[in-house]
Amino acid sequence: MFEFVQNNKTVIQVILGAVALTFVGFGVSSYTGATDDPYLVKVGSTKIYKRDLDRALEGQASDPATRQAMLENMIRRELLLADARDHGGTISPDQLRKFIAAIPIFQENGQFSPSRYSEFLKSRYPSAEAFEAEISRDLLVRSQLDSVAGTQFVPDVVVNHVAALLGEGRELQALLIKPSDFAAEVKIDDAAIKAFYDANAKRFRSAEQVKLDYVLLSQDAVAQGIKISDADVQKYYDQHKADLAGEQRRASHILLAVDKSAKPEQKAKIKAEAEAILKEVRANPSKFAEIAKAKSQDPGSAEKGGDLGFNARGVMVKPFDDAVFAMKPGQISDLVETEYGFHIIKLDEVKSQTLDQVKGAIVDKLQKQKAAALFREQSDKLNEVSYQQADSLKGVVDALKLEVKHSGWIQRNQPAQDDLLGNPKLLQAVFSDDVLKKKHNSEVVDVGGGRLVVARVAEHQPERQLPISEVRDQIKGELIARDGAKLADKKGQALLAELKAGKNIDAQQWTPAQTVSRRAPSLPQADMRAVFAVGAAKLPGFAGVRHDTGEYVIYRVNKVIAAPAISDAERAQLGGQLGQVSADGQLGAYLKTLREKYPVTAGKQSLSDSN
Repeated sequence: MFEFVQNNKTVIQVILGAVALTFVGFGVSSYTGATDDPYLVKVGSTKIYKRDLDRALEGQASDPATRQAMLENMIRRELLLADARDHGGTISPDQLRKFIAAIPIFQENGQFSPSRYSEFLKSRYPSAEAFEAEISRDLLVRSQLDSVAGTQFVPDVVVNHVAALLGEGRELQALLIKPSDFAAEVKIDDAAIKAFYDANAKRFRSAEQVKLDYVLLSQDAVAQGIKISDADVQKYYDQHKADLAGEQRRASHILLAVDKSAKPEQKAKIKAEAEAILKEVRANPSKFAEIAKAKSQDPGSAEKGGDLGFNARGVMVKPFDDAVFAMKPGQISDLVETEYGFHIIKLDEVKSQTLDQVKGAIVDKLQKQKAAALFREQSDKLNEVSYQQADSLKGVVDALKLEVKHSGWIQRNQPAQDDLLGNPKLLQAVFSDDVLKKKHNSEVVDVGGGRLVVARVAEHQPERQLPISEVRDQIKGELIARDGAKLADKKGQALLAELKAGKNIDAQQWTPAQTVSRRAPSLPQADMRAVFAVGAAKLPGFAGVRHDTGEYVIYRVNKVIAAPAISDAERAQLGGQLGQVSADGQLGAYLKTLREKYPVTAGKQSLSDSN
């Protein structure tokens, strides 16, 4: 069945599911009535308007990149339609009828339902003709694509050759030549530093920055200041003991299994056997584990003497769970019947957390509960005092007993790593005219995590040109790295030539051997290309690669490792992928030809214009 591309376009497309086409399917019926309007682009004689683009994007993100990609898809689709029509391509009424009749949403009891079809059209299309014209265009695009770039057959010899290339490996060692190795050879004088500084003056400007005085009102700090009595802790523990104590019980059991299809007389016989075992274990409780190993039919626990380990309430089936949590340690139950059969249960141990173990968590929870209201009161006070006494933080310090903290330098456009001082809302506030120029307190800024900040500028440093004395060491380091890279490259190329000539191969400090393959690359792309360009005729072979960091790497290829055999499934998968690559290549060439045949020209309307 034909599958549409554009998600969220019509109910049909949603029903049909996966996207199988790389071009957007939508109608161009709006063009005919607006030929004099500005348009986005014209494909041959067909114009594409912004409203058509908006229609295609309905329900999707609408950033510039998405809109441009959608427009490109629309252009490709119109190119395909234009060529199909020029070559007499059509969708017959019978093809259209069969396709629509086969769509599940239009069927009832497996048959096409005219009433369902009519209901669909009523809510989404002005007429059946408009919907059918759109479907015809989509089918025509699919037909054109299949004729140009349908499934491509790739011969086995090609698949095998590619598999051999992808799976082939290289055993290699590396030698790294670093710019820092030549630091002592690089001579940098004052003139070189001055020339570099003058040529790169814009790089050596200090951004505008401030130092802040600020106060922090934290809900966690408010909570820590609240005293919780032992009586309150005990009361909370008693009310929530089931949740807090986390009681778990360790039980062992003996199971005599009963099949769900067992007849009453069979079930009665098994029950009698279980009662006999119950008498035996009650007479000899110390032998419970021994009897369980011998007679229990639970394969998971029998070999462990019936031990089920610790379990919380509700983990086991209800009759078993109810029995376990009604027992006392050492007690042996009556027969307990569950869907699995008859159980004899022995409660071995009960464990739970004591009040002392959970006291810290209770105190923390009660503090936070009581802190919420107090924090709201204090935040209101912080707002009020910081605004009324905007020329100083003294008012909020006195009113709320807060400590004034001090920041280091904070740049306007480079948020600090600190999640509080680097908060974008706080930065926006402190670099505002009211705080920066008028020297007022900032507004109360919520920096998240139950934290409120009021800040004021303690020191301000405008953007400025840094003097050469402040950046001298930085420049010197860059020059050493730059010239060191040149020396590393020169040394690397010279050494590579020696190695290829067979000189001093074993005198180098090679890294331990490693194996790489194209199928599982473990080196940068450029390095992989260089390593696999080394021929296998004469080994060891050598390759050199210059990195952007200034380092030069020489690879010694010791061995070529043949690709392992691939399975039939892997061969089929690779063949399919190669076929898709071939089809994509044919389609790309075809579309390039169509752009020359049907010129694509830009109109006066832009992607962001209103309709």
